[in-house]
Amino acid sequence: MRRIALFHALLVGPTLGFAHHGTAFYYDIDNLASIEGEVLAVSWRNPHVMFEIERSFDDGTTEIWEIESSSRNGLQRVGIEADVVAVGDHVRLTGALSRTGLPAMAAFLMTLDDGTEVPIWPQRARQLGRDVERAPVSSALAEASRREARGIFRVWSRPGMQGQLLALLEGELPYTAAARTAQEAWDPLRDDPVLQCIPRGMPSIMNNPLPIEFVDQNGTILLRLEEWDGRRVIHMTSDASTESRSATRFGYSTGQWEGNTLTVTTTAISDPYFDDHGTPQGDQASVVERFTLSEDQTRLDYEAIHTDPLIFSGPGRLVGYWNWVPGEEVKPFDCALP
Repeated sequence: MRRIALFHALLVGPTLGFAHHGTAFYYDIDNLASIEGEVLAVSWRNPHVMFEIERSFDDGTTEIWEIESSSRNGLQRVGIEADVVAVGDHVRLTGALSRTGLPAMAAFLMTLDDGTEVPIWPQRARQLGRDVERAPVSSALAEASRREARGIFRVWSRPGMQGQLLALLEGELPYTAAARTAQEAWDPLRDDPVLQCIPRGMPSIMNNPLPIEFVDQNGTILLRLEEWDGRRVIHMTSDASTESRSATRFGYSTGQWEGNTLTVTTTAISDPYFDDHGTPQGDQASVVERFTLSEDQTRLDYEAIHTDPLIFSGPGRLVGYWNWVPGEEVKPFDCALP
């Protein structure tokens, strides 16, 4: 006999929505536990690799658990491939339990039968004190990267593959009461568009742990984002204007150089959400981004000033940075539904 939660059928899909920094919204990261069981299914995909585990109890009953881990691309970057585990294997998983009480976990570590410990959520595993390093990149790719790099025009990686941007005041943004009400009403199991592999737009798409690349296209700059296979076009010509532009998910972006800083202004954004926590976004939303290249060209600092009278009582500021890892690539994301 199996003890299966009523919402078992929902869990495989909805957990997709808690990508990267949204994990704490659904899982209690202060409530860590370990479970053991047999692997019934593995879905090796983006945005999250998923497992189905069957736990057995002394009374002969069993229970099915849905397990979420990092993205396929994130695991590949630390040398973990799909053949690390197979259906029928017995494993122990350590991670954060669902806040709903359902048999679901965001697993940070997987321990195989032979005792091998696999950091299946590298960022969180580091927080548990595990030493998780990037897999070595091809020396040929690294050398080609060094030859081709020109100023900002190269691939940039988040330090430690972390995606979280930081607000100016320890995570506090000047949300209006209406914005906070909308956040409280947000139901990620019902409302999150990524459950259908609908890509995030601006500005949310910029807050992710995967690499980005700037490509010079003579009059425009293409900003390639690995997450969601995103493509942003930044118009650099002097006659570029945001007036009378049709709204799109990524908006309309114009840019200009100020020394080593690329300043980008984006308006006409149609994405309904500011972030992945259900914060709404109005049709007057705009964002001014500054990408500043370090003198040694190994670091790219980021500042974004957000203006939106619907959700902010004043400008909201987020900051972060990327590092240059020669040989890093922007890989296909290919979001897949379960």
